[in-house]
Amino acid sequence: MGNSQSKLLKASFIVTAISLLGKFIGFLRDAVIAAYYGANWFTDAFFFAQSMPGIIFPAVCNSLSTAFLSIYVSKNVESRDAADKYGSKALSFSAALAITLSLIAILLTPIIVPLFAPGFSEAQSELAQHLTRITMAAFVLIMIQYMLGAILSAKKIFYGAQIAALFYNVTVILITVILGKSQNMYMLTYTVVIGHIMQVLSLCFFARKHFHYKPTTNILDKETKALIQLTLPIILGNSIVQINNIVDKVLSSLLGEGAMSALSYSNTLNRFVTGIVITTLSTVIYPIMAEQFSKNNEKEVSATIRNSISICLIILLPVSIITTLCAEDIVKIVYQRGSFDVAATQLTSYALSFYGLMYVFSAVQEIVTRAFYSMKDTKTPLKTAAAAILSNAIMSYIFSRVLGMGLGGIALGTTLSTLFAAVLLIIVLRKRIKGLQLGKLAKTLLKLVVSAAGMIVTIATLSQALNNSNTIVRFLIITIAAFAIHIIILFALKCEEMYEMKKILTRVLSRNSSK
Repeated sequence: MGNSQSKLLKASFIVTAISLLGKFIGFLRDAVIAAYYGANWFTDAFFFAQSMPGIIFPAVCNSLSTAFLSIYVSKNVESRDAADKYGSKALSFSAALAITLSLIAILLTPIIVPLFAPGFSEAQSELAQHLTRITMAAFVLIMIQYMLGAILSAKKIFYGAQIAALFYNVTVILITVILGKSQNMYMLTYTVVIGHIMQVLSLCFFARKHFHYKPTTNILDKETKALIQLTLPIILGNSIVQINNIVDKVLSSLLGEGAMSALSYSNTLNRFVTGIVITTLSTVIYPIMAEQFSKNNEKEVSATIRNSISICLIILLPVSIITTLCAEDIVKIVYQRGSFDVAATQLTSYALSFYGLMYVFSAVQEIVTRAFYSMKDTKTPLKTAAAAILSNAIMSYIFSRVLGMGLGGIALGTTLSTLFAAVLLIIVLRKRIKGLQLGKLAKTLLKLVVSAAGMIVTIATLSQALNNSNTIVRFLIITIAAFAIHIIILFALKCEEMYEMKKILTRVLSRNSSK
């Protein structure tokens, strides 16, 4: 690994650590709100209103900022002034777009709320409409957060957006605790808006030395139209992902009571893994690849892609194996209490065991997709996503209905369709980048196969030996042992990436101890 790959690893460790802290504080925020307000028709209206930007305008902010980043990086390579001018124009356009969409949503709220929440009572629907208007009025803040986050990522200030998200969560927690139960749903909604304002202010603080806003009146020129053209396929691709989820839900609805809920619970656990590891790494590598493509440095691009894939494989392989083999213990620890009984645990863990196989494939798909985005090609991932959803529908139906695998068949179909999408993307990418040399991953893959065998034997042995032990204790022992075997085998087989990770961790720890 070269110096650029060492920086990639280091940045990934830092962002992952902050992301974990962010997840914890996010859980704490929800716990605080739950403690003060519980679960009732008031909170139903509140959470419905909070979800409306994502329901009405799915992935608009994420898609626009993703397309923007690849162009902004190339402008930054050209000159700082060109980057500032383009960034200012794109920021103004995105803010104007967000305001326009907000106004449309506010006007259509009396139609939208009954459409998406037909079960609400008249009083509940009226409250949801008021809260939705407040939430949609603040939509511009969310858009600005995404755009400023993209600017910081392009400047390789990877921790900025993560820390800004912490400010949001901490603000909501503090105001909720200070005001206590005296505040109503309106005040809680305004509290969330204040949290978004604090998040934007903190992003502005991190960006102040790296980006200077330059007001412009011409926000709809050729460059903006090019941005829109890049954005639309990403939005369509994200919409296809939503269709994929709908397909799974439709099939699960045919499998009897509790199947759809079990699928949803297992997906929540999946999103936790993908959000911490896969999203973190893609956040780091995307601007790096975009810059390398802008400089036409094919050799470094190839190395970044290979090393990113190998790092993900090393990190996610044990997670995938543990999830697959210990799915029931995981579900017991997270969910089994109150009304969530043994039957629900078995149903959810059955789906999770098949979803666990998907993590590695999902990581490869995400990395290669970001490579295409870096080349300003957003159409290839869209076409691949369309092919994947078709394969998912066919395979999920065959496995769940024809072969009688039920919920596990739906999860297996989704997993295999993810593998199919990853393979398709790699085939096309190899044609686009002649010097990709993915064959260099063969040695690492072979070592990982040996490690996987060692982990499977270890987990099977410990599971049998600790069968009557406490669930949490058993899971912790198995997890620690599996990761230990994984690390020992890879070091014994002289895996280069492991030695690089060790160097980085040693430097970080020695630096902290010296302080």
